[in-house]
Amino acid sequence: MEHVTTLVVDEQPLIRYALRTLIESAGESQEIAEAGSGAEALAKCRRVHPDLVITELTLTGERVGIGICRFVKRALRGTAVLVLTADSSPSAVAAALNAGADSFVHKSAGDRAVGEAIRRTRAGERTWLVGAETAPQPAPPPAPPDSVPMTSREEEVLALVLCRRSNDEIADQLHLARQTVKNYVSCVLRKLGFSSRRDLFRSLDLRPGPSAAGPARRPG
Repeated sequence: MEHVTTLVVDEQPLIRYALRTLIESAGESQEIAEAGSGAEALAKCRRVHPDLVITELTLTGERVGIGICRFVKRALRGTAVLVLTADSSPSAVAAALNAGADSFVHKSAGDRAVGEAIRRTRAGERTWLVGAETAPQPAPPPAPPDSVPMTSREEEVLALVLCRRSNDEIADQLHLARQTVKNYVSCVLRKLGFSSRRDLFRSLDLRPGPSAAGPARRPG
């Protein structure tokens, strides 16, 4: 089987070229493959079994990167996933966490920060750079080995938690009882390996701003 160290997945050739150049400039011996679509990425994952997959969340207008991440974590033992995306919305962060991404970097990060995130992720560490002004942060702890993915409702609740909505506000928006929301929040934090919202916010270093806009409210 052909072995490739890194697979870069992005529909924009310029982004793929920039990442290839950045990785090669590190001076290490690297074998790099590229994919411009979800289908091509999955085919190359099966064929070359990379050590690291760097993927955009959104390809052709859909969050195809989430499916890529889930496939890698299910089918490729030992392969790390770094999400490098232009979308740092709470729902994107929640989806990446739920899919098992090892690291998450916003595309506004500089070359040095991206290069460091790649190095750390390949080394088994985790980096979480949600916005342009965030420095490398202690990343979320790995989920317990026997943990199960969040349900779609839990992921929806997590996105609202990341918007710093209170349990009462989440209950109002999702038309749920407050205790039900409290149970969802506790379950989500447990699955992610956090003891409290404060630990979650500290690990992700989430800050108010345009990227903190929450999911659209459902019609009432």
